[in-house]
Amino acid sequence: MIRKIFFLLFVLASNSIIAQITFKGDNLIMENDLMKQIFSFSKGSIKPVSIFSKALNEELLSGEGQGSWFEFVVNKQIISSNQPIWRVIRYDIRKMNNGGEEIKITFEATKKVKGLQIDVYRQLFPNSTLVRERIILKNSGSKSLAMNKINGKLHFIFPSYDLKSISSSDTLKETRIATFDSEIVSNYNPDLTWDDRTHSLNLAHCHMFHPEIRQEVLKQGTDFIVKGPFAVYKTTRFSWLMTYEHASQDKNYGSQFGNRWKIDMENQGIDLQQGVKGASGIVETEDDFWFLAVKGKKNINSAEIHVEVLRGGYLDGEAITFARPYESIWTAAAFFTASQEEKEIVHRYLWEQISENPASRKSHFYYNTWGMQRDNNNKTGLREIFTEARILEEIRYASELNVDLFVLDDGWQETMGVWQPNSKRLPNGLTPLISEMKKNNIIPGIWLSPTGIDSLADRYIKHPEWVLRDYRGKPIKAQGDFPAFDFVSDFYNLFVADCKRLIDEGIRFFKWDGINTFNSTLPGLHHGSSSYSREEIRDRYGFMLPVYVTRAMRELREYNPEVVIEIDLTEKERCIIGLMPLQEGKLFWMNNGGSAYNDYSVNRTKSMRTVINEYAGIIPIELFTQAVYPHQIRPFDAQRYNVNTTLIGGHGFWGNLQMMTSQQRKKAGELVLKTKRILPYIYYLPLVATGKTGASPEIYSQINEKSCAGQIIAFSGSALNYTFRAKTNSDSCLAILNHAYSIEKDAVILPFQFTKPDDTREAFLIPNKGTSFSIISSTGWLDDVALRTSENKMIIKAGAISDMIIKLPANCSEVTCGDGELRKADNFKARGFEFYELKASAPGTLTVNWK
Repeated sequence: MIRKIFFLLFVLASNSIIAQITFKGDNLIMENDLMKQIFSFSKGSIKPVSIFSKALNEELLSGEGQGSWFEFVVNKQIISSNQPIWRVIRYDIRKMNNGGEEIKITFEATKKVKGLQIDVYRQLFPNSTLVRERIILKNSGSKSLAMNKINGKLHFIFPSYDLKSISSSDTLKETRIATFDSEIVSNYNPDLTWDDRTHSLNLAHCHMFHPEIRQEVLKQGTDFIVKGPFAVYKTTRFSWLMTYEHASQDKNYGSQFGNRWKIDMENQGIDLQQGVKGASGIVETEDDFWFLAVKGKKNINSAEIHVEVLRGGYLDGEAITFARPYESIWTAAAFFTASQEEKEIVHRYLWEQISENPASRKSHFYYNTWGMQRDNNNKTGLREIFTEARILEEIRYASELNVDLFVLDDGWQETMGVWQPNSKRLPNGLTPLISEMKKNNIIPGIWLSPTGIDSLADRYIKHPEWVLRDYRGKPIKAQGDFPAFDFVSDFYNLFVADCKRLIDEGIRFFKWDGINTFNSTLPGLHHGSSSYSREEIRDRYGFMLPVYVTRAMRELREYNPEVVIEIDLTEKERCIIGLMPLQEGKLFWMNNGGSAYNDYSVNRTKSMRTVINEYAGIIPIELFTQAVYPHQIRPFDAQRYNVNTTLIGGHGFWGNLQMMTSQQRKKAGELVLKTKRILPYIYYLPLVATGKTGASPEIYSQINEKSCAGQIIAFSGSALNYTFRAKTNSDSCLAILNHAYSIEKDAVILPFQFTKPDDTREAFLIPNKGTSFSIISSTGWLDDVALRTSENKMIIKAGAISDMIIKLPANCSEVTCGDGELRKADNFKARGFEFYELKASAPGTLTVNWK
């Protein structure tokens, strides 16, 4: 055991919160302002002995004898952290670029399985109770080491904690994020009355994943198992959050167990061309994609809770070698006392702590060409329309929308799986397209289907061992009816090399599509030899697929730190949905919703907003993208409604921009610019959603209260008046754009009026950046306000006839406004300030000057 004392004190400059990692003799101490965790390595075992809450001034572990923190089977022996066989041989501290600190401790087994080493990783964050952790098993000796089953089952538990729990019962809350076609109304009973909904045009069956929350009461002696990935165990004193970073689709949505009514959905306008055709020959069950679980038991004075591998985690006899160590997935755990802290902890975890890729957390508005390609008026063809001249034109149109990113979708490539520019439609390659994007300050993005492959391609002919096949040995049909390659193989290297070449050409954003649940049973690749059953090979493939995809994302980010990758989740067979891809990138959540291509009405965008509404408080909205039509097509006239939806989250556009006038494109672009103006203050903050999709009202607010910067986007399913109050530091508010308002102490008030069903309103809170200048009310909406203190002026662009009250510091003298009626407002008083009434008699620009 190491006797050397290591002490690390770091100060996080951004918030001045101190955290400490101390390695003293037999103890590892990890401490910050909220907690103190102690691990003991005394007498050769590895045990968590204390998790202390400073807020409660209370120990959270039961103290009745911690079970094994980890437990697995190597060389047919159960190996656990409690066994006195471990010796610390080294440790390292790494400062993470997301503000955390990571300690890596290497242990060596002195008995039972000599040569086995484990690397324990634990990450601590300032002002947070959350800790991420994982372990890696390595072989440093000359003898063979292998993972094994026990009693015919996989056995890998990590991490496990025994929590203090003295009540007769506790509660368990499970939050799933990958339930497909869930009903929006909880406990829906179809027997109450006849159901006349069509499956293609409604919100409840909107061809998307939903979150699902389940709760149960746990009495003493009760075992529990949940899929999650989020589980919250609540005692009378505190709540414990535990989760894992992998994929977590609810069930197998394949042919045998999918929704039967979806067979004819393609005829109803739903895009199903990305599905998989070709039976695996394996009897499918609903739990085929249940790879990991949060399990445990409520005891008399404690509660044991852990993450456990259920299927696919390893193969019986899978070797642990120096070149190929065995890696567990990352897990995370945190504790809290107030129920509202749960959303705050999860938001910070997924926004900041799970990832060290800052580029993936930047906010970008984007345009994608696929909606243009699917335009009803497109007589040329989905991919044939993708010519250099047409895309150059679309880039220029997209620039009027003020997008930051332009994604070249399916059609740019030579053919599926040959990721080179189409020689006929793009004879000059990507160069002119990328040049035009950069000319317009737009980031170049591109679509790929990582597994898709044309059967005429050279790589298909050269590598038949990678071709996914059905139970008869025939190639399956994947996206666009093309065959597909097995990603958990050496094909991985070929695909990553393809992406690196595109990065070298200037691509900085990838959309990866069509990564489906292929149920690969191919032997001899990276998920099992022919000595295993087809079921075992398939399960190992399913477990490893998100691992390989996320590894590829990481490798490309390391190749160029500006690269961001999003994973398309728009089909029910996308088993990669889960937390793991958020370590590196983003998730594209929906193509069409409860609608179809070329639906310019509020119906399509309303169902797409369901994603934002349902996942608010679970997944940060900046981590998923989606595309709306910005068009102003009659009889819908839904541009404002649709654009406001993407301002909340998704931040994407598509569609044939030729159909819009320049004025219409610029109108949408003006709204985008207003959101961009306040995004630096709010993009990292949780979204607050009030009301379900279609409700009256349905309001989304994202406000930096300290800076008084943010946006409030409101919808209503019916015509009504509704006054909305938002808490904020009103002294920091310069003005509110796009809606009449008034400011009271610590709040802004917006008198929303929805004049028709499915109406929308928006308001943008503009900060004064500590200058104290403010327009504290306006009876009409303001289009823009610019404060130029160096020139002693405030420029106001009124959108309507308005009566305003302006607050200026008292040292501003000789205040004038040549374009509007200005006079002292004697009925307003505040120490150090003077108030003025300003009237805009018509829409236009007013300039307030002072000395």
